[in-house]
Amino acid sequence: MFSELVSISSAVEVVDAISASPTETILKKLPGKRTPPTVTLKRGMSRNIEMAAWHELVILGDIAAARKSCSLTMFNAKGDPVACYHLTDAWPSRVEIGVAGGSGVLMETVTMTCDFIQRVSV
Repeated sequence: MFSELVSISSAVEVVDAISASPTETILKKLPGKRTPPTVTLKRGMSRNIEMAAWHELVILGDIAAARKSCSLTMFNAKGDPVACYHLTDAWPSRVEIGVAGGSGVLMETVTMTCDFIQRVSV
């Protein structure tokens, strides 16, 4: 479990397409290269080493074993689910350990990269 959603990012580059005829030139904006979706999550450090072991699979080059599909459910203050995302073939592309502000609390920040992200109903 993670205590904080830092960000969900999915983007497509915009490219210019020019269509020319003898009488006019039309400039259109079209979708270009897709950037792989990422999700960044944060939690207090614990003794659990599952995330470190999963990230190690990526470092060692075993990306086939590292790719896992999963769901991310977000809850409101009452504990009710408010949003759910399905991540296809996700893997931890970045793991950061650091102290949160001046609190002295050790935090783990994980960035997941996936092939596809889709919001689903809760």
